[in-house]
Amino acid sequence: MKRQTGLATLAVVSGILLVVALFSVAVVGSGFASMKKAQNYVADAKQRAKAQAGLDCAAALYEQKGVDPTAAGYSNAVFNDCEIAGVTISLESVGTNWQLMSASGYAASKAIIRPLGGTASAFKTSGGIVVDGGNAWIPAKGQLVETKDSVDYYQCTAIVAGGDITIDVGKSDAEFTSELAGNKEKCATGYSTHIPTHSDPITNAFEGDILHNQPNIDVFQDQFDVPKEQWETVKEGFEVKLTTGSAISASEAVTNCGANIKTHIDAGKKKIWVEGDCMLTGMSGAGSKESPPLVVIKNGVVGAHGVFTFNGSILQFTVDYPAQNIADSWGAYKKDDGTNHILCKDGAMSLLCAQLLTEFGDDVSKWGALPFFFNGSYESFGSYMVDVPDSSSIVRGAFKPGYIDDGGSPSPGSGSLKLVKGSFHDF
Repeated sequence: MKRQTGLATLAVVSGILLVVALFSVAVVGSGFASMKKAQNYVADAKQRAKAQAGLDCAAALYEQKGVDPTAAGYSNAVFNDCEIAGVTISLESVGTNWQLMSASGYAASKAIIRPLGGTASAFKTSGGIVVDGGNAWIPAKGQLVETKDSVDYYQCTAIVAGGDITIDVGKSDAEFTSELAGNKEKCATGYSTHIPTHSDPITNAFEGDILHNQPNIDVFQDQFDVPKEQWETVKEGFEVKLTTGSAISASEAVTNCGANIKTHIDAGKKKIWVEGDCMLTGMSGAGSKESPPLVVIKNGVVGAHGVFTFNGSILQFTVDYPAQNIADSWGAYKKDDGTNHILCKDGAMSLLCAQLLTEFGDDVSKWGALPFFFNGSYESFGSYMVDVPDSSSIVRGAFKPGYIDDGGSPSPGSGSLKLVKGSFHDF
Protein backbone atom coordinates (compact mmCIF):
# COMPACT_ATOMS: atom_id res chain seq x y z
CA MET A 1 0.00 0.00 0.00
CA LYS A 2 2.82 2.31 0.96
CA ARG A 3 4.60 1.27 -2.24
CA GLN A 4 1.53 2.22 -4.34
CA THR A 5 1.21 5.51 -2.48
CA GLY A 6 4.88 6.20 -3.10
CA LEU A 7 4.55 5.46 -6.77
CA ALA A 8 1.49 7.69 -7.00
CA THR A 9 3.34 10.44 -5.20
CA LEU A 10 6.33 9.92 -7.50
CA ALA A 11 4.04 10.07 -10.53
CA VAL A 12 2.47 13.33 -9.34
CA VAL A 13 5.85 14.82 -8.53
CA SER A 14 7.20 13.66 -11.89
CA GLY A 15 4.19 15.17 -13.61
CA ILE A 16 4.70 18.45 -11.82
CA LEU A 17 8.40 18.42 -12.69
CA LEU A 18 7.52 17.70 -16.33
CA VAL A 19 5.06 20.61 -16.43
CA VAL A 20 7.62 22.88 -14.77
CA ALA A 21 10.24 21.72 -17.25
CA LEU A 22 7.97 22.31 -20.22
CA PHE A 23 6.99 25.70 -18.83
CA SER A 24 10.64 26.57 -18.37
CA VAL A 25 11.41 25.57 -21.95
CA ALA A 26 8.46 27.64 -23.15
CA VAL A 27 9.60 30.64 -21.14
CA VAL A 28 13.15 30.32 -22.35
CA GLY A 29 11.95 29.81 -25.94
CA SER A 30 9.65 32.79 -25.64
CA GLY A 31 12.53 34.83 -24.31
CA PHE A 32 14.75 33.88 -27.20
CA ALA A 33 11.93 34.67 -29.68
CA SER A 34 11.35 38.05 -28.06
CA MET A 35 15.05 38.79 -28.13
CA LYS A 36 15.27 37.77 -31.77
CA LYS A 37 12.21 39.86 -32.60
CA ALA A 38 13.68 42.84 -30.78
CA GLN A 39 16.97 42.40 -32.62
CA ASN A 40 15.10 42.37 -35.95
CA TYR A 41 13.25 45.54 -35.00
CA VAL A 42 16.54 47.23 -34.08
CA ALA A 43 18.22 46.09 -37.32
CA ASP A 44 15.24 47.26 -39.39
CA ALA A 45 15.16 50.61 -37.59
CA LYS A 46 18.89 51.07 -38.18
CA GLN A 47 18.53 50.27 -41.89
CA ARG A 48 15.58 52.65 -42.30
CA ALA A 49 17.38 55.40 -40.42
CA LYS A 50 20.50 54.96 -42.56
CA ALA A 51 18.46 54.95 -45.77
CA GLN A 52 16.59 58.12 -44.76
CA ALA A 53 19.79 59.85 -43.67
CA GLY A 54 21.39 58.95 -46.99
CA LEU A 55 18.41 60.32 -48.92
CA ASP A 56 18.35 63.56 -46.91
CA CYS A 57 22.06 64.03 -47.61
CA ALA A 58 21.69 63.19 -51.32
CA ALA A 59 18.71 65.52 -51.74
CA ALA A 60 20.59 68.39 -50.13
CA LEU A 61 23.68 67.68 -52.23
CA TYR A 62 21.53 67.41 -55.38
CA GLU A 63 20.12 70.91 -54.88
CA GLN A 64 23.35 72.51 -53.66
CA LYS A 65 25.45 71.26 -56.57
CA GLY A 66 22.73 71.54 -59.22
CA VAL A 67 23.22 67.92 -60.23
CA ASP A 68 22.09 67.19 -63.82
CA PRO A 69 21.73 63.44 -64.56
CA THR A 70 21.17 64.22 -68.27
CA ALA A 71 24.59 65.83 -68.65
CA ALA A 72 27.31 64.00 -70.57
CA GLY A 73 29.57 61.98 -68.31
CA TYR A 74 27.16 62.05 -65.35
CA SER A 75 27.90 59.43 -62.66
CA ASN A 76 26.19 58.49 -59.40
CA ALA A 77 29.62 58.93 -57.83
CA VAL A 78 28.58 62.55 -57.25
CA PHE A 79 26.74 61.21 -54.17
CA ASN A 80 29.74 59.37 -52.70
CA ASP A 81 29.96 61.77 -49.75
CA CYS A 82 26.49 60.62 -48.64
CA GLU A 83 27.22 56.89 -48.77
CA ILE A 84 27.85 56.11 -45.10
CA ALA A 85 28.63 52.49 -44.19
CA GLY A 86 26.05 50.14 -45.73
CA VAL A 87 24.23 52.84 -47.75
CA THR A 88 24.03 53.04 -51.55
CA ILE A 89 22.77 56.15 -53.42
CA SER A 90 21.44 56.01 -56.98
CA LEU A 91 19.66 58.39 -59.38
CA GLU A 92 17.87 56.58 -62.20
CA SER A 93 15.44 57.51 -64.98
CA VAL A 94 11.86 56.31 -64.39
CA GLY A 95 9.57 57.14 -67.30
CA THR A 96 9.48 60.92 -67.72
CA ASN A 97 10.80 61.48 -64.20
CA TRP A 98 13.91 60.54 -62.20
CA GLN A 99 14.11 58.60 -58.93
CA LEU A 100 16.65 59.38 -56.23
CA MET A 101 17.04 56.34 -53.97
CA SER A 102 19.04 55.60 -50.84
CA ALA A 103 19.21 51.91 -49.88
CA SER A 104 20.49 50.17 -46.74
CA GLY A 105 19.93 46.43 -46.43
CA TYR A 106 16.23 45.76 -47.07
CA ALA A 107 15.23 49.40 -46.46
CA ALA A 108 15.02 52.09 -49.14
CA SER A 109 14.05 55.76 -49.13
CA LYS A 110 13.06 57.36 -52.43
CA ALA A 111 12.21 60.76 -53.88
CA ILE A 112 10.93 61.84 -57.29
CA ILE A 113 12.76 64.37 -59.45
CA ARG A 114 10.99 65.76 -62.48
CA PRO A 115 11.63 68.35 -65.21
CA LEU A 116 10.87 71.91 -64.19
CA GLY A 117 7.53 72.69 -65.81
CA GLY A 118 6.89 69.00 -66.33
CA THR A 119 7.13 67.00 -69.51
CA ALA A 120 5.96 68.88 -72.58
CA SER A 121 3.42 67.10 -74.80
CA ALA A 122 0.58 67.81 -77.19
CA PHE A 123 -1.97 66.38 -74.72
CA LYS A 124 -1.36 66.08 -71.01
CA THR A 125 -3.80 64.86 -68.37
CA SER A 126 -3.70 63.76 -64.76
CA GLY A 127 -6.37 61.21 -65.72
CA GLY A 128 -6.81 58.99 -68.78
CA ILE A 129 -7.84 59.55 -72.38
CA VAL A 130 -9.68 57.64 -75.11
CA VAL A 131 -8.79 58.59 -78.69
CA ASP A 132 -11.16 57.40 -81.42
CA GLY A 133 -10.63 57.85 -85.14
CA GLY A 134 -7.87 59.03 -87.46
CA ASN A 135 -5.21 61.14 -85.79
CA ALA A 136 -2.02 62.85 -86.95
CA TRP A 137 -0.11 64.24 -83.98
CA ILE A 138 2.96 66.48 -83.98
CA PRO A 139 4.54 65.68 -80.60
CA ALA A 140 6.69 67.84 -78.38
CA LYS A 141 10.39 67.63 -79.19
CA GLY A 142 12.55 66.45 -76.29
CA GLN A 143 16.22 65.55 -76.03
CA LEU A 144 18.34 65.09 -79.15
CA VAL A 145 19.24 61.40 -79.50
CA GLU A 146 21.42 61.47 -82.62
CA THR A 147 22.10 63.21 -85.92
CA LYS A 148 22.26 61.00 -88.98
CA ASP A 149 22.47 62.02 -92.65
CA SER A 150 21.78 65.67 -91.69
CA VAL A 151 18.59 64.69 -89.87
CA ASP A 152 18.19 65.30 -86.10
CA TYR A 153 16.40 62.54 -84.18
CA TYR A 154 14.68 63.45 -80.89
CA GLN A 155 12.86 61.88 -78.01
CA CYS A 156 9.23 62.84 -78.74
CA THR A 157 6.19 63.08 -76.46
CA ALA A 158 2.66 63.21 -77.86
CA ILE A 159 0.54 62.19 -74.84
CA VAL A 160 1.29 62.07 -71.12
CA ALA A 161 -1.41 60.64 -68.85
CA GLY A 162 -1.75 59.69 -65.21
CA GLY A 163 -4.25 57.00 -66.17
CA ASP A 164 -4.95 54.61 -69.04
CA ILE A 165 -4.64 55.58 -72.70
CA THR A 166 -6.73 53.86 -75.37
CA ILE A 167 -6.43 54.52 -79.11
CA ASP A 168 -9.04 53.07 -81.47
CA VAL A 169 -8.63 53.91 -85.16
CA GLY A 170 -11.77 51.96 -85.94
CA LYS A 171 -12.44 49.83 -88.98
CA SER A 172 -12.28 52.70 -91.47
CA ASP A 173 -9.27 53.90 -93.48
CA ALA A 174 -8.13 56.04 -90.55
CA GLU A 175 -4.71 55.61 -88.92
CA PHE A 176 -2.82 57.07 -85.97
CA THR A 177 0.56 58.73 -86.49
CA SER A 178 2.89 60.66 -84.21
CA GLU A 179 5.83 62.35 -85.94
CA LEU A 180 7.61 65.68 -86.10
CA ALA A 181 6.90 67.88 -89.11
CA GLY A 182 9.57 68.58 -91.71
CA ASN A 183 12.43 66.62 -93.21
CA LYS A 184 15.31 67.73 -90.94
CA GLU A 185 13.76 66.69 -87.61
CA LYS A 186 12.36 63.26 -86.80
CA CYS A 187 11.37 61.27 -83.75
CA ALA A 188 13.99 58.75 -82.71
CA THR A 189 13.41 55.01 -82.94
CA GLY A 190 10.98 53.98 -80.21
CA TYR A 191 9.41 57.45 -79.93
CA SER A 192 6.97 57.49 -82.85
CA THR A 193 3.74 55.53 -82.47
CA HIS A 194 2.01 54.40 -85.64
CA ILE A 195 -1.24 52.43 -85.63
CA PRO A 196 -2.31 51.24 -89.09
CA THR A 197 -5.83 51.27 -90.45
CA HIS A 198 -8.32 48.56 -89.52
CA SER A 199 -6.59 47.88 -86.20
CA ASP A 200 -8.19 46.70 -82.97
CA PRO A 201 -8.25 49.15 -80.02
CA ILE A 202 -4.93 49.42 -78.20
CA THR A 203 -4.57 50.29 -74.52
CA ASN A 204 -1.27 51.17 -72.82
CA ALA A 205 0.93 49.49 -75.46
CA PHE A 206 2.66 52.29 -77.35
CA GLU A 207 6.11 53.61 -78.11
CA GLY A 208 7.89 56.13 -75.85
CA ASP A 209 5.99 59.13 -77.23
CA ILE A 210 2.78 58.03 -75.48
CA LEU A 211 3.17 57.67 -71.71
CA HIS A 212 0.40 56.14 -69.59
CA ASN A 213 -0.11 55.77 -65.82
CA GLN A 214 2.64 58.25 -65.05
CA PRO A 215 3.15 58.94 -61.31
CA ASN A 216 3.00 62.33 -59.60
CA ILE A 217 1.49 64.25 -62.53
CA ASP A 218 0.52 67.75 -61.42
CA VAL A 219 -0.58 69.52 -64.58
CA PHE A 220 -1.43 72.88 -62.98
CA GLN A 221 1.85 73.16 -61.08
CA ASP A 222 3.81 71.99 -64.11
CA GLN A 223 2.34 74.87 -66.08
CA PHE A 224 2.56 77.67 -63.52
CA ASP A 225 5.04 76.36 -60.93
CA VAL A 226 2.36 77.07 -58.31
CA PRO A 227 0.23 74.49 -56.42
CA LYS A 228 -3.30 74.16 -57.76
CA GLU A 229 -4.70 75.20 -54.38
CA GLN A 230 -3.14 78.64 -54.98
CA TRP A 231 -4.99 79.15 -58.27
CA GLU A 232 -6.18 82.60 -57.22
CA THR A 233 -2.63 83.96 -57.36
CA VAL A 234 -2.36 82.68 -60.94
CA LYS A 235 -5.72 84.12 -61.93
CA GLU A 236 -4.60 87.61 -60.91
CA GLY A 237 -2.13 87.64 -63.78
CA PHE A 238 -4.77 87.00 -66.47
CA GLU A 239 -5.92 89.88 -68.68
CA VAL A 240 -9.47 88.57 -69.23
CA LYS A 241 -11.69 86.85 -66.67
CA LEU A 242 -15.01 85.32 -67.78
CA THR A 243 -17.74 83.47 -65.88
CA THR A 244 -20.15 81.12 -67.66
CA GLY A 245 -21.64 79.03 -64.85
CA SER A 246 -23.36 75.71 -65.56
CA ALA A 247 -24.31 74.46 -69.00
CA ILE A 248 -27.82 73.96 -67.65
CA SER A 249 -28.40 77.14 -65.64
CA ALA A 250 -26.54 79.45 -68.04
CA SER A 251 -26.67 77.68 -71.37
CA GLU A 252 -26.34 80.83 -73.47
CA ALA A 253 -23.12 81.90 -71.76
CA VAL A 254 -21.73 78.39 -72.12
CA THR A 255 -22.77 78.14 -75.77
CA ASN A 256 -21.09 81.47 -76.55
CA CYS A 257 -18.03 80.73 -74.39
CA GLY A 258 -15.73 79.92 -77.31
CA ALA A 259 -16.94 82.87 -79.37
CA ASN A 260 -16.32 85.26 -76.44
CA ILE A 261 -12.82 83.87 -75.97
CA LYS A 262 -12.10 84.36 -79.68
CA THR A 263 -13.25 87.99 -79.49
CA HIS A 264 -10.70 88.71 -76.76
CA ILE A 265 -7.93 86.82 -78.56
CA ASP A 266 -8.66 88.70 -81.79
CA ALA A 267 -8.35 91.90 -79.75
CA GLY A 268 -4.80 90.95 -78.77
CA LYS A 269 -5.39 89.34 -75.36
CA LYS A 270 -3.16 86.34 -74.67
CA LYS A 271 -4.35 85.08 -71.27
CA ILE A 272 -8.05 84.32 -70.76
CA TRP A 273 -9.48 82.77 -67.57
CA VAL A 274 -12.92 81.09 -67.63
CA GLU A 275 -14.97 79.96 -64.61
CA GLY A 276 -17.55 77.33 -65.52
CA ASP A 277 -18.52 75.15 -68.47
CA CYS A 278 -17.37 76.05 -71.96
CA MET A 279 -18.35 75.04 -75.49
CA LEU A 280 -15.22 75.69 -77.54
CA THR A 281 -16.70 75.47 -81.03
CA GLY A 282 -17.11 79.24 -81.42
CA MET A 283 -13.39 79.73 -80.75
CA SER A 284 -12.42 78.14 -84.07
CA GLY A 285 -9.86 80.15 -86.01
CA ALA A 286 -8.45 82.01 -82.99
CA GLY A 287 -4.80 82.40 -82.08
CA SER A 288 -1.53 82.21 -83.97
CA LYS A 289 1.59 80.04 -83.90
CA GLU A 290 3.78 83.13 -83.55
CA SER A 291 1.96 84.44 -80.50
CA PRO A 292 -0.13 81.58 -79.02
CA PRO A 293 -2.67 82.49 -76.32
CA LEU A 294 -3.36 80.52 -73.14
CA VAL A 295 -6.91 79.74 -72.03
CA VAL A 296 -7.59 78.38 -68.53
CA ILE A 297 -10.98 76.84 -67.68
CA LYS A 298 -11.74 76.19 -64.00
CA ASN A 299 -14.48 73.97 -62.53
CA GLY A 300 -16.40 73.14 -65.66
CA VAL A 301 -16.69 70.64 -68.48
CA VAL A 302 -15.38 71.45 -71.95
CA GLY A 303 -16.96 70.32 -75.19
CA ALA A 304 -16.58 70.89 -78.92
CA HIS A 305 -18.07 69.48 -82.09
CA GLY A 306 -17.80 70.06 -85.81
CA VAL A 307 -14.78 71.59 -87.54
CA PHE A 308 -12.46 73.35 -85.12
CA THR A 309 -9.04 75.00 -85.41
CA PHE A 310 -7.07 76.80 -82.72
CA ASN A 311 -3.48 77.99 -82.27
CA GLY A 312 -2.77 78.19 -78.56
CA SER A 313 -2.95 76.15 -75.36
CA ILE A 314 -5.87 75.24 -73.13
CA LEU A 315 -5.61 74.15 -69.50
CA GLN A 316 -8.70 72.76 -67.82
CA PHE A 317 -8.71 72.04 -64.08
CA THR A 318 -11.02 71.46 -61.14
CA VAL A 319 -10.55 72.11 -57.45
CA ASP A 320 -13.12 71.08 -54.81
CA TYR A 321 -15.46 70.10 -57.65
CA PRO A 322 -17.36 66.79 -57.16
CA ALA A 323 -18.04 64.27 -59.92
CA GLN A 324 -21.79 64.91 -59.65
CA ASN A 325 -21.23 68.50 -60.81
CA ILE A 326 -19.41 67.21 -63.88
CA ALA A 327 -22.28 64.83 -64.71
CA ASP A 328 -24.79 67.63 -64.20
CA SER A 329 -22.87 69.89 -66.59
CA TRP A 330 -23.33 67.41 -69.43
CA GLY A 331 -27.05 67.53 -68.73
CA ALA A 332 -27.28 63.90 -67.61
CA TYR A 333 -30.05 63.19 -65.11
CA LYS A 334 -31.88 60.15 -63.77
CA LYS A 335 -35.46 59.71 -64.93
CA ASP A 336 -37.86 59.94 -61.98
CA ASP A 337 -39.92 56.87 -62.76
CA GLY A 338 -38.21 54.24 -60.63
CA THR A 339 -36.04 52.96 -63.49
CA ASN A 340 -33.14 55.37 -62.82
CA HIS A 341 -32.52 55.58 -66.57
CA ILE A 342 -30.36 58.56 -67.53
CA LEU A 343 -31.67 61.14 -69.97
CA CYS A 344 -30.26 64.42 -71.33
CA LYS A 345 -31.59 67.87 -70.46
CA ASP A 346 -31.79 70.71 -72.92
CA GLY A 347 -28.77 72.99 -72.70
CA ALA A 348 -25.46 73.97 -74.23
CA MET A 349 -24.12 70.41 -74.09
CA SER A 350 -27.33 68.62 -75.17
CA LEU A 351 -25.91 67.54 -78.56
CA LEU A 352 -22.80 66.05 -76.99
CA CYS A 353 -24.87 64.57 -74.17
CA ALA A 354 -27.03 62.70 -76.70
CA GLN A 355 -23.89 61.26 -78.31
CA LEU A 356 -22.55 60.15 -74.94
CA LEU A 357 -25.87 58.61 -73.94
CA THR A 358 -25.49 55.82 -76.49
CA GLU A 359 -22.08 54.96 -75.00
CA PHE A 360 -22.42 55.67 -71.27
CA GLY A 361 -26.04 54.66 -70.82
CA ASP A 362 -26.98 54.60 -67.14
CA ASP A 363 -23.42 54.33 -65.84
CA VAL A 364 -23.28 57.36 -63.54
CA SER A 365 -19.56 56.88 -62.81
CA LYS A 366 -18.65 57.53 -66.46
CA TRP A 367 -20.67 60.74 -66.68
CA GLY A 368 -18.98 62.14 -63.59
CA ALA A 369 -15.48 61.30 -64.83
CA LEU A 370 -15.63 63.06 -68.22
CA PRO A 371 -14.18 66.60 -68.16
CA PHE A 372 -13.48 66.97 -71.90
CA PHE A 373 -15.31 65.60 -74.96
CA PHE A 374 -14.57 66.57 -78.53
CA ASN A 375 -16.28 65.07 -81.56
CA GLY A 376 -15.38 66.35 -85.00
CA SER A 377 -12.38 67.60 -86.92
CA TYR A 378 -9.90 69.35 -84.64
CA GLU A 379 -6.62 70.85 -85.81
CA SER A 380 -4.48 72.89 -83.45
CA PHE A 381 -1.00 73.99 -82.53
CA GLY A 382 -0.35 74.29 -78.82
CA SER A 383 -1.09 71.92 -75.97
CA TYR A 384 -4.27 70.67 -74.31
CA MET A 385 -3.95 70.04 -70.57
CA VAL A 386 -6.44 68.47 -68.17
CA ASP A 387 -5.98 68.51 -64.39
CA VAL A 388 -9.08 66.68 -63.16
CA PRO A 389 -8.51 63.80 -60.70
CA ASP A 390 -9.79 60.32 -61.66
CA SER A 391 -11.01 61.52 -65.05
CA SER A 392 -11.02 60.14 -68.59
CA SER A 393 -11.30 62.51 -71.56
CA ILE A 394 -12.65 61.52 -74.97
CA VAL A 395 -11.38 62.71 -78.36
CA ARG A 396 -13.36 61.44 -81.32
CA GLY A 397 -12.99 62.15 -85.01
CA ALA A 398 -10.04 63.60 -86.91
CA PHE A 399 -7.73 65.01 -84.26
CA LYS A 400 -4.56 66.74 -85.52
CA PRO A 401 -2.81 68.53 -82.67
CA GLY A 402 0.72 69.88 -82.86
CA TYR A 403 2.76 71.02 -79.88
CA ILE A 404 4.13 74.54 -79.59
CA ASP A 405 5.28 76.32 -76.42
CA ASP A 406 2.62 78.81 -75.32
CA GLY A 407 5.17 81.02 -73.59
CA GLY A 408 3.13 81.07 -70.38
CA SER A 409 4.85 78.31 -68.43
CA PRO A 410 8.30 77.93 -66.89
CA SER A 411 9.79 76.19 -69.95
CA PRO A 412 8.12 72.74 -69.90
CA GLY A 413 10.57 69.96 -70.58
CA SER A 414 13.49 72.38 -70.55
CA GLY A 415 15.69 69.79 -68.88
CA SER A 416 15.93 71.65 -65.56
CA LEU A 417 15.10 69.05 -62.90
CA LYS A 418 13.76 69.63 -59.41
CA LEU A 419 12.93 67.51 -56.38
CA VAL A 420 9.23 66.93 -55.75
CA LYS A 421 9.02 67.77 -52.04
CA GLY A 422 5.97 65.62 -51.33
CA SER A 423 7.40 62.52 -53.00
CA PHE A 424 9.75 61.30 -50.23
CA HIS A 425 8.78 57.76 -49.21
CA ASP A 426 10.27 54.88 -47.21
CA PHE A 427 10.06 51.24 -48.29
